[in-house]
Amino acid sequence: MVLDREFRFKTHPNIFWKERDDVKNNTIRKIDLNDERFTQLIAWSELGWNDGEIQIIIQCGENKKEYCIKEIRDITIWNDLMIITWNEVKKQ
Repeated sequence: MVLDREFRFKTHPNIFWKERDDVKNNTIRKIDLNDERFTQLIAWSELGWNDGEIQIIIQCGENKKEYCIKEIRDITIWNDLMIITWNEVKKQ
């Protein structure tokens, strides 16, 4: 099985700026095993990965043109939830 390296999730427009600007550097999702994104992310969490190897694309609501791309740092599964944490953008 070839695993995807990018995973797109929509976020509420009121929260998008927090995620884009790393005020909030994670997202929590209810796991849906019928959604291939979750089964693949579970596989990555079991296999492991190197920095920069997998990314999350955070889309602002239904607006496909407004999004940001972040490198996934951690995938934590707790009960029926998946917590995806990404690396903060280094600010100079």
